[in-house]
Amino acid sequence: MLEKHLELKKTNPLNDTLGFDHVFVINLSYRLDRREDMQEIADFLGLDFDFFPAVSRFDRKLLNKYNLTGLSNAQKACYLSHYLIYKEIIKNGYKNALILEDDIDIEFEISRIVSDLSRALPDDWDIFYIAHYNYEKGKILAESGKFRLIESTHPINTHGYAVSARGARKLIKDLDFANPIDIELTMRVHSGFVRSYSIDRTTMIQWKTYDNPSDIPDSGPPFERQELLNSTRRILGYKQRWDYD
Repeated sequence: MLEKHLELKKTNPLNDTLGFDHVFVINLSYRLDRREDMQEIADFLGLDFDFFPAVSRFDRKLLNKYNLTGLSNAQKACYLSHYLIYKEIIKNGYKNALILEDDIDIEFEISRIVSDLSRALPDDWDIFYIAHYNYEKGKILAESGKFRLIESTHPINTHGYAVSARGARKLIKDLDFANPIDIELTMRVHSGFVRSYSIDRTTMIQWKTYDNPSDIPDSGPPFERQELLNSTRRILGYKQRWDYD
């Protein structure tokens, strides 16, 4: 199976950052297992990942610098990890950046899909959800096979999304640390504060295994089982939790 997909593998139609200025992967320093897995995926797909040091829930000194009331330490750490990347986007002068979490699976045809759909992405976008759980369907702007670019209505989750420099400035100024980061973003999308677009039929999912639980207990939507159309991890021989049930 691996050999078959290697034969079908095509030259990346964008570049090694999927057309974005940069790709950040949020990764805790002690989760070397996840870093190795994500690096294998990057190498296989011809992508360049920059592993960004995630904030640890045990880093009380850093967590206490911010007014993060009502959140668990794990939620605070996750929030800050994303927030600090927004600042990094501005600091480095990036026009935009893709932000990934380190426990994901990626659609094998990700480069073609993003290349096709990003052509219809308006210039003034703030957030572009490459991966999400979307309970509402917005206006369709473009299609690529079974994947569609839509106006976001109520996107959930932050395991794969891009932020423009304009969007980063808005979020840095407006976020109030009152809810988990994915909820904060959803609220701003829903209110129209940020201009957001999503790929409908997600191109990335969180990879669930018994020995690799979430670093944020009780996180995620109320359902677990999801599959990609063409899973890179499955091509590489990985298995999910339910494969053993």
